[in-house]
Amino acid sequence: MHRKSSSNLNSPIQKKNFLLDKKTPLTSEEKKRFAYFGVGAKIKPPFRILNPHRIHIGDKTSIQEHSHINAFEDLSFLREYINTKYVNDFKDEDYLYDSQIRIGAENQIGRFFFVSCTNRITLEDNVVLSERIFLGDNNHSFSHPQIPVMQQPNKAGKPILIMYGSWIGVGAVILPGTRLGKLSVVGANSVCQGRFPNYSVIGPEQARLLFRRFTRSKSN
Repeated sequence: MHRKSSSNLNSPIQKKNFLLDKKTPLTSEEKKRFAYFGVGAKIKPPFRILNPHRIHIGDKTSIQEHSHINAFEDLSFLREYINTKYVNDFKDEDYLYDSQIRIGAENQIGRFFFVSCTNRITLEDNVVLSERIFLGDNNHSFSHPQIPVMQQPNKAGKPILIMYGSWIGVGAVILPGTRLGKLSVVGANSVCQGRFPNYSVIGPEQARLLFRRFTRSKSN
């Protein structure tokens, strides 16, 4: 089914998806387009939200400016750009997804929140996400040796689950298949993939001295 945006079509993705790309607050009618938009919830503009009917926003959840939330549904328009020699190497069905993003109640989410979903991404209640967090349950495929990666279908996602009361530090990346136990902490700039038990504390390697550009005698 083709879905139209509330604004003029200015992106090919809008041919078969519904896009909210706004610099003003959501209207009451736009909130009704979500699978659920909670009481007291807010998403501060500007924002870009793809297919809100696949997105649940819990009560009293706050998402700060510059969020980019993608619940992918139909990317078959990408086949229009493929060289005619190879266009039949993929089918429209390869570009169809049954995605769902579920953000629980009383979540606090910082600026530049980026989500890429082709399967399931779930944040339970009372989760805190700092700024510049990436959640992606999928990735680009790159199996074809001649077609540009950007024209190939996204991979089928592996669900992400962030459990109750956890805190994710600034700049963290949460990759496909990650399950983060309740009340866990993810340090700044961590790259997470895998299953982590409740109360985990996760962090990247600390920065270390590589070399000195000058010795003391040369710098004087």
